[in-house]
Amino acid sequence: MKRLSICIPTYNFGKFIGVTLDSILPQLSEGVEVIVLDGGSTDGTAIEVASRQRNCPQLHYIQQGFRGGIDRDIEMVVSLATGKYCWLFSADDIMLSGAIEKILKAIESDCDVYLCEHVLCNLKMDPICEYPPLMNQHGPCLFNLGEALQRREYFRLARTSEAFFSFMSSPIFKKETWDAATVPESFRGSCWIVAGHLLSMIPKGLTVYYLAEISLHKRGENDSFADRGIVNRFRIAIESFQHVANMVFGERSEEAFHIRRVLQQDIPLRYLMLAKLRATESPAFEDIQVLNRIVGMHYADPGLGNWIRYAMYKVAHPLILKLVHHQQRYWRKM
Repeated sequence: MKRLSICIPTYNFGKFIGVTLDSILPQLSEGVEVIVLDGGSTDGTAIEVASRQRNCPQLHYIQQGFRGGIDRDIEMVVSLATGKYCWLFSADDIMLSGAIEKILKAIESDCDVYLCEHVLCNLKMDPICEYPPLMNQHGPCLFNLGEALQRREYFRLARTSEAFFSFMSSPIFKKETWDAATVPESFRGSCWIVAGHLLSMIPKGLTVYYLAEISLHKRGENDSFADRGIVNRFRIAIESFQHVANMVFGERSEEAFHIRRVLQQDIPLRYLMLAKLRATESPAFEDIQVLNRIVGMHYADPGLGNWIRYAMYKVAHPLILKLVHHQQRYWRKM
């Protein structure tokens, strides 16, 4: 058995995947493989991968021939892995030099999941900011999420939904742990299958080692989930992730509450205001009724802050939103 499988599901990321592979392949050592699963790309993905495969026998390319969807493609590429651990990696992110060596050393401790950090970048990969998923954790830390007190501490420390495995490139997980998860069919199509698999293992005991170290640069402004509009993108983030949380922990659980809390950090009110403006300007493309529903879900927990944010969303007039939006764009250009 290999030590590590770097698993890359992709669809029409031909203009990015070459750079991604170029950041990974020079780091490969014995016992490490890279598996690219192409879910029916119609661009130059095959050419980009083939040009690198000739000089790298550890790079495996599987052309699926059809678009399976991100959840099923992720499950498929993990099923093809022969490593003890899998590192799911996005086909447009950049792995930092030395990252694989550090991960190989880390996984010797035999935890279920290792969680790394990243730098958020723009589309051109210019760094914007660091994006740690936990608050006030400046060094490595081990959590056994199967134990109630440690789970409570971890969930309270969560800064973003990435602490709950929402970002594909952050967790490195033991394949047998992934395979042991019982995942409801409704998770397939949610776009959060990684979170679904790993969160489902918490009741059985899941050890998470927070590495507190940056291992990659994340390419922003390239959200493949946004192809059907901003409202649908927020529906995926809010409604679908809440569904996963509610199915695993129960809607009124403390765990589901913290997942809703960090989703509010990921999607602040100003984003929802922009979505409301888009929905009023393009009603044929952006569904205001869907947006109203998910905003209600977003701020459903009791509390003055949620009441104020929801009220502000409800009363915001499109003309005011448009004026504010144009002013913000003007000041950004100054």
